[in-house]
Amino acid sequence: MRRAFTLAVLLASGFAAAHAASLDVSAAYKMKAVSYSNLNYNTNDKNSHSFIANDARLAIAVRRVPLESRGGEDTTMDLAVALRAIGVSGSTSSVAAPFDRVASYYPNADLTPFIENAYLKVNRLWGRQWEATFGRQSYRLGGGLLLDDDGAGLTGASARGELPWWNMKMEGFVFNDRNPLNASGPNSLDLAGLSVDVPGEGVWQLNQLFERDRTQQIVYGCGYAGNPQADGCLVSKAFRSFTGLRYQISYGPMVFDGEVAIQKGYATPTGLSPSGNHITYNGNAEVVRLKWKQRLFRTGEGIARVSVARGTGDDPGTPTTDEAFFPSRGHRYNGLERVGFGDLFAATAYDAFGGNYSTSAKSGLRNGASGLMVVGAGYTPPTYKSLTFDLDFYLYQAERISSGSRTLGTEWDVRVRYPIRDQLNLAAAIAYFRAGNFTDAGRSIARKYSFEVSGRF
Repeated sequence: MRRAFTLAVLLASGFAAAHAASLDVSAAYKMKAVSYSNLNYNTNDKNSHSFIANDARLAIAVRRVPLESRGGEDTTMDLAVALRAIGVSGSTSSVAAPFDRVASYYPNADLTPFIENAYLKVNRLWGRQWEATFGRQSYRLGGGLLLDDDGAGLTGASARGELPWWNMKMEGFVFNDRNPLNASGPNSLDLAGLSVDVPGEGVWQLNQLFERDRTQQIVYGCGYAGNPQADGCLVSKAFRSFTGLRYQISYGPMVFDGEVAIQKGYATPTGLSPSGNHITYNGNAEVVRLKWKQRLFRTGEGIARVSVARGTGDDPGTPTTDEAFFPSRGHRYNGLERVGFGDLFAATAYDAFGGNYSTSAKSGLRNGASGLMVVGAGYTPPTYKSLTFDLDFYLYQAERISSGSRTLGTEWDVRVRYPIRDQLNLAAAIAYFRAGNFTDAGRSIARKYSFEVSGRF
């Protein structure tokens, strides 16, 4: 890796000097001290963890290297290499549970640098308003509901540009990568899709994603004659298709972002008697975010926000159909921590930070729960002496349960942010999670405290 990085720097410097292209060098670092209490969400079996997480990036890029000129417009090339290192301070081993499941998403989590980006980009492809990127690259489809590399990078090719009708834009991609949710054995995951933007009163975006996962995995909640799995069906050659529609608009003080998606597909059972038991996928999800900027009295402009998310869960009454909405590479992680609705529970439309992951379900929820519904509300008052405060509340429910209450829990988040100077920031947060009846009959309490220093140079 050191030799490759050194070679990339030398080549970049050579290109920059020879062709008068620009050389960009950037670095970012984040150190976050976190303390979790009662990660099991259990009154009798509590679990606590405290650690200091580190996240460092270094990127070098040579931009606008001339390739050819057509009609006075130059076709140029960008070369970029980005390294990332994440891990716990003072540790040379893997991250302890339950954070090891988060860390498994990345190539390394012991502060050893890995290649996040290493790509070649061609600008103004064939003299048109198109660009194509080849190699390992960062990529997000829509709002991240269906696909996001989460800072790990994806290997393949992508292209984006303008269409000749109604100012439409289109992008397409083909990636081959591992599926971090299947840690045992080979885990090859093929991803392909496209996105079309149609501007109007706001922007409509049509997204299409195809997944082909060649690893053996369990489809939870299904069963058939001869199936040896107690909690589901062992399958291979899983194919999933996701069709999504996103709408964004900014109108005066209001900002709206909504996305819906449908999941279809099939998988091949590999049990003792799998013939005639084709497993199908059939799910859907919806995510809506609304922000409202409003000046209150003489205090300045504050921001109120509302969020709603829902993803279908599996119906146990249909043993050969999996209704649980679950994209393999949806937006979930940022370094060693979960990302989602709530700083602690960190739910998405399809999974959550489920304590010690005591259940075998990929969603992180307790056995008997499938799918998620989230309702959130928050407010950011006007900035006071450069201090910014955020207050958020979330209610979590299971979309399907085996019996009893659907409530998974509620959470309050309080954050304060302070910019020391340009590109250098401090942040502190407290998250208070109260387990619901389904998660814990005693309605136990979990907490998270964090302090963060981050900078970009």
